[in-house]
Amino acid sequence: MRRARGSMAVGTALLVLATLAGCSGSSAGADASTATPEATDAAAQVVSIPVPEFAPWPAGDPFTDADVEAARLTEADRGWQTVLATYPDAVRPEVAFAAYVTDENRVDVTRACFEAAGLPIDEGRTGPDPDSPVVSIGTSTTTVEEAIALYSCRVAHPEKRTSAPPNAEQLGWIYDYLTEYYGPCLAENAIEVAPAPPRDEFVAKWPDQGWFPSNTRSMYDPEWDAALEEACVDPDTAIMTGLVDREGG
Repeated sequence: MRRARGSMAVGTALLVLATLAGCSGSSAGADASTATPEATDAAAQVVSIPVPEFAPWPAGDPFTDADVEAARLTEADRGWQTVLATYPDAVRPEVAFAAYVTDENRVDVTRACFEAAGLPIDEGRTGPDPDSPVVSIGTSTTTVEEAIALYSCRVAHPEKRTSAPPNAEQLGWIYDYLTEYYGPCLAENAIEVAPAPPRDEFVAKWPDQGWFPSNTRSMYDPEWDAALEEACVDPDTAIMTGLVDREGG
């Protein structure tokens, strides 16, 4: 691990102490009932923990064009199983693959497909402002027809997998990161983290291992959530941003 993060609360505590010291001369005789306390900055209370030294992120398996196609078909099958879980008598339609969505066209392509299918549109934006940019398109289904329409859109315009699923060595690394750092860091911020399964079980059952610590707070607080992401770095971010070394450089 290339860097460790200290507690974000330390700097805030020192600032508060300095402020109180500077005001002590004028406020010592003040009536406590007339004092106006400062508003609490919840995000400033987020803490981090020392990051252990982890082994480099292991190298992945090769991923060929044939693997890309196999992954697309597997994902389509998984999507249909999701439909059957709610509507066991649904009839699977023949859906032609149109093209993979890209970061540039994902919103437009998804919106067009959902609208053509008559699905309700749920826009995800960059912020609470209704005029902020749309970054994602979602929907909800309440009938078998809608569930099949959603399945069809996803099969016609899927995400393209460009790398192999994590291998056993990588899954073991993820488990170590979750149990030794990420899970404990969340717990330090009063987020409930369920007990981890055995390491070999986590690896063998992936992606159906049923355990992966995450921010489960029900309260919507963008500033607090952003502070938590900074204080407790999830494994994807650590890997993708170079916060951890990679095997072979």
